[in-house]
Amino acid sequence: MENIVFDLGNVLVKWSPEDILATVFPDNPHTKDLAQKFFKTPIFYDLNLGKITEQEAACLYSHQLDLPIYIVENVLKTAKESLIPVEGSFELLEDAYNAGIPLYSITDNVHEFMQHLKEQYTFLDKFQGIIVSAEIGVLKPSEKIYRCLLDLYNLNAEETVFIDDLKKNVEGAEKVGMKGIQFTNAITCRQKLIELGFSQLS
Repeated sequence: MENIVFDLGNVLVKWSPEDILATVFPDNPHTKDLAQKFFKTPIFYDLNLGKITEQEAACLYSHQLDLPIYIVENVLKTAKESLIPVEGSFELLEDAYNAGIPLYSITDNVHEFMQHLKEQYTFLDKFQGIIVSAEIGVLKPSEKIYRCLLDLYNLNAEETVFIDDLKKNVEGAEKVGMKGIQFTNAITCRQKLIELGFSQLS
């Protein structure tokens, strides 16, 4: 094994739609339903596919959910601010980087969210390449998004491990020949990487 490919959400930075909505609407007992209406809808998928901008999405949400646009904008702002480090993951990434392991990322993500991460953190600089769904118009677990990384950076799938918190995304990577690790926490992930041959992380 030569290369490690990281997902971002719930691997390196936290992503919890329900917590986002609970922050914006602390007295609303239906934040789970609200989270579904914001983050499991065609509007958010189109954002992740790069078809619309965040501002265009805010207008669509405002109309669809009958909410003032300033509230919708606050939800999206809070969503970006919620992208804080997952415990131990930045350290794992740092150790892999310092060990000279080639690092990459595949992320279903929004242009504006990625810009926020670039402004707030430096960890993205550790990747030799990043495939962002909004930039190529494809979401995981489509085989196209994994092949895009492999082809663009001339990587051998059999020498590459992909880490994601969602089983379906791990299985998508495995379908193109990559090794897969379903992320639960940084300690377990590190151990699985060591077992795959990345002894530098021990």
